Amino acid sequence: MGLPQVDASSLPSSPDGLKDGLPKAGDSTYLFFIVGNDEATGQPWCPDVRAALPVVEKYFAQHPDLDISTVSVGSRPEWKDPERSKLWRSTWGIRAVPTLVKYTRTEEGISQEQLVELDAAVEENVEKFTKGL
Repeated sequence: MGLPQVDASSLPSSPDGLKDGLPKAGDSTYLFFIVGNDEATGQPWCPDVRAALPVVEKYFAQHPDLDISTVSVGSRPEWKDPERSKLWRSTWGIRAVPTLVKYTRTEEGISQEQLVELDAAVEENVEKFTKGL
């Protein structure tokens, strides 16, 4: 299994830059902000990401009509670095990992909704989130 990955450096400068990939109002895409893998274990260094990742992967594998990619915020030192974390917090609104974000094209631009931390580790929560419940 596995979700498509987007390199953080290839993201637009802000969520508003996602408009090009969402041609009409109501179109949505999901980005799942996770962490890098621990070199020793090969697993995500964050326990919440380790818990949520298989749930999100399974759900989106069962719903191929939903567009999703993962974005790594990096290693623990990178995530904790004040300058680097400022990008995630102020530009993308990511204050914790994992964070599943739904970006939707509106007439005015891009709206976003988030499912944060262990809430993303519960399949029922992911389903309700994607269905707007």
